[in-house]
Amino acid sequence: MIKRWLLARRSFDAPLIALAIALLAIGNPIAKGAFLFFGLIGVNLGFARHRTWRYADTAFCAAIIAYASWSIGLMVFRNEPVDGNRMFSYSLIMLGFVFLPLSISLVREPMDALILGSRAAILAVLALIPFDPMVIGGRIDLGGNAAIVAFLAATAGLAARLDARRPASLLPNSRLWFYLSFVPVLLSGTRAAWLVYLLVALFDAVHLIRQRRQTPVRLRWMLLPIAAVLIAAAVPVSSIVMQRIDAGVAELQRLNETGVATGSMDVRLVMWAGAFDLVSKHPIAGVGGMERMDAVAAAVSPMNASYVAGFTHLHNLFVDEATSNGLVGLALLMSIFAVFLVRVTRCSPGHLVPETSYAFVFLVVTFGSFHGVLLNEWMILSIFSFMTLILVAIRRDAFQSGYRSS
Repeated sequence: MIKRWLLARRSFDAPLIALAIALLAIGNPIAKGAFLFFGLIGVNLGFARHRTWRYADTAFCAAIIAYASWSIGLMVFRNEPVDGNRMFSYSLIMLGFVFLPLSISLVREPMDALILGSRAAILAVLALIPFDPMVIGGRIDLGGNAAIVAFLAATAGLAARLDARRPASLLPNSRLWFYLSFVPVLLSGTRAAWLVYLLVALFDAVHLIRQRRQTPVRLRWMLLPIAAVLIAAAVPVSSIVMQRIDAGVAELQRLNETGVATGSMDVRLVMWAGAFDLVSKHPIAGVGGMERMDAVAAAVSPMNASYVAGFTHLHNLFVDEATSNGLVGLALLMSIFAVFLVRVTRCSPGHLVPETSYAFVFLVVTFGSFHGVLLNEWMILSIFSFMTLILVAIRRDAFQSGYRSS
């Protein structure tokens, strides 16, 4: 009976995953419910049908288990409470992605679900922008956090630029989807999410140069009006960019003159300096996620202590992790992304998936250098769903090619 049910649900699995990916970008809680649904199915398959483990990437899952075990183990050792412990819940979410590949393995074209869902997500975010009260004279946040909106949009843009095997007529294959996602990223004013667009533009420029002889003459002439539109759009874009850069420079100058942090950029430098002092004293296991901010506030100057204590994290992926779980925890966390890149580089056919995966990890690193990219459930779901769906698709293709050749 279970087998019949698992086979019957294959007809709606792919649309459900695509819907979850689309709703994830706008912070709709249905996305969490969908991932929980597939995660529970994965747990059931993991214990009831052991053969499904072959669809999970062993090294990737081992890296997640190692990090989650270290993080949760330190919490238990420190006798930290579960209630209100965000680090505990985030570790559990990551651990859930060990079982997700088992249920995703039954989905037809899991990467298509990621790609088409991401394209729908970009359109959904663009449709909601006019209704955001901050769209005029402010940073759009879609009722939430502007930085989170920017990261989710940029991640969706990266997935959307991949080629789907069966693209929908209204969601065609095109690398332009990624640049369309820059609209909400720019309007959010999140500087840390801008760099990845420069990197991908470089990738695409190299691709165009290599393919110039294969491009029809008519399409070459179309590049002229496209260039004209880009130049015209660069004027307001540059104005927004310069405003954000000037604001950051002004904060740093004020910090240098007064020693008091009052903004978002200067307080980061103050917090990181205090965190570095803590890591030097507790390099192996850190001080714990529950005590981290109080310890950092005590390590900075009294003039900034109260301001720093008002923050929930250190706005830096590496500093946050090293302070909470030590350098060992940081190394284990980085190993997850390292395994992902190695697997994609070795096993993925073509160049677009590896190229996009490199840009994705670059986004996580650059964005995470100024924000708690792994300290929010929406961003964790976005990051690990991106990696998991790509790895499952690669592994399925490998099994299918081996089956056909036998």
